[in-house]
Amino acid sequence: MNDEYIKVDIYEYIKNGLEKKSLTPFSAEKTGKVLAAQGQVGDEIKTWIVDENGDELIEKVAKVELDNETNLPGWIVTKADMYGEAIIDKNGHYNQWIISDSKFKQKYEPDSNNDMLYLPKSNIQLFVKIHDNIILEQFGEEMKLAKGGYVNITNDNDLYAISEKDFEDTYVRSDEINRDEEVHEQKIYH
Repeated sequence: MNDEYIKVDIYEYIKNGLEKKSLTPFSAEKTGKVLAAQGQVGDEIKTWIVDENGDELIEKVAKVELDNETNLPGWIVTKADMYGEAIIDKNGHYNQWIISDSKFKQKYEPDSNNDMLYLPKSNIQLFVKIHDNIILEQFGEEMKLAKGGYVNITNDNDLYAISEKDFEDTYVRSDEINRDEEVHEQKIYH
């Protein structure tokens, strides 16, 4: 099994994959909750991935910056479980990332029961599943994306990567929503 990472221009990688039909777009809806707090400029986080051998690797290092649109610092976001508790991986790392103030406000809304918990604003997004271990530049930082990860292609000018596990914890594929509804209907009506 080849676990080497290849550096790619993500736009070319996606364009070629779509043209050659090696990448197939599908839609999904974000369902995962997050804990979030506005950071201070310069706050730093590390994100981690686990390779095919189970070894942890630094995915990327990111810093909070001022948002060009709002002139406010970005948000430090932590993936939460269904109970609103921070998710910590088996190596003791929080699943965190930084998002600009304007994008955060576009994508999330506060939970009325918990001022640190945010819910995704419901919207369908478009993705492709990656079949290679790649290194890409994302938000000015290099990021490793393991085979099986996903790239959000909803907006041609704002492609971004998400690991396979994070995708599965955060999104529901539209075809799975429809299949669940069909199975539910079959159980009720047949």
